[in-house]
Amino acid sequence: MQTVGSAVVEKKKTSSLRIVALVVVIIVLSAGFGYYYLQASSQISGLNDRLSTANSKLASAQGQINHDQGQISLLSANISSLQSTVTADSQNIASLQSKVQSDNATIGSLNSRVSLLNENITGLRGDLSSEKLQVAALNVQIAQVQSNLTSNLQQITQLQTTINSDSANISSLQSQVNSLTAITSMSDKTVELSSKQITVPTSGYLSVLNFTSNFAGYLVITSSSPGSQAGVQVGDQISSTEFSNAGSLFQYSYSTTSLILPIGPGTIYVFYADAASTTTTLTISFYY
Repeated sequence: MQTVGSAVVEKKKTSSLRIVALVVVIIVLSAGFGYYYLQASSQISGLNDRLSTANSKLASAQGQINHDQGQISLLSANISSLQSTVTADSQNIASLQSKVQSDNATIGSLNSRVSLLNENITGLRGDLSSEKLQVAALNVQIAQVQSNLTSNLQQITQLQTTINSDSANISSLQSQVNSLTAITSMSDKTVELSSKQITVPTSGYLSVLNFTSNFAGYLVITSSSPGSQAGVQVGDQISSTEFSNAGSLFQYSYSTTSLILPIGPGTIYVFYADAASTTTTLTISFYY
C-alpha cells in the first residue's frame, strides 16, 4: 500500500513538476514574445519614420526632377536659339570676312594713291617755296596799293558827301523850278469848290466862295445847268472891285454851263446869280 501511495505521490509530484515546468516555459515564452514584440514594434515604428522620411525625400526629389526637367526644356530652347544665332553669326562673319578682303584691296589701292600723292606733294613743296617768294613780293605791292586805296576811299567819301549835298540842293532847286514853271505856264490848279449843290434865294444871287489868291490866273466856274445871270465879283490888286455877269462875259466861256474869268492876286469873292429857287451844282477851279 505504501508503494502504491508512494507511486501516486511520486506521480503527483511529476505532474506538478511538469505543470510548473510548463508554466515556466509559458512565462519564458511570454516574456520572450513580449520582448520580441516590443523590439518589433520599435523597429516597425523606426521603419515607418524612415519610410515617411523617404517618401518626403522622394516627393522633394520628384519636385526637383520636375524643376530640372523644366530647366532642361528652357536650356534646350536657349541652345536652339543660340544655335540659330551662331548660324547667323557665322553667316555674318563670312560676309564680314568678304568685306574685309574687299576693304584690304581698297586700302592697297589707296596706299598706291597716297604714294603717288606724296610724290606730287614733294614736287609741290618746291613750287610752294618759289611761290612764297612771289607772294612776299606781291604782299609788298598789295600794302602799297592798300595805302593808295585808303587814300582814294577817303577822297571818294568826301566826294560822295559833296555829291549827296549837291543832289539834295538840285532836288530842291528842281522842285522850285517845277513849281515856278507850272506857275508861269498856269498849269497848277486848286479846286476851291467841288460839286456843291446850291439853291438861289429870292434875292436872285448868293455868295458861294471867297479865298485869297497869291498869283494871277483864271477861274473856271462850272454849273450843272445854264445860268443866264451867273457871275463873279473880283476884289484883287489889279482890277480893284467890279461885278461882272455872264451876259457880258460869254467871250470867256467855252460852254453854256462854264465861265472863265481872269483874276489877279488878292481876295476873291465868287457869287452866283440866277432866277429865284433855281437849283444847280457848282465846281470852281483856280488855275495859276
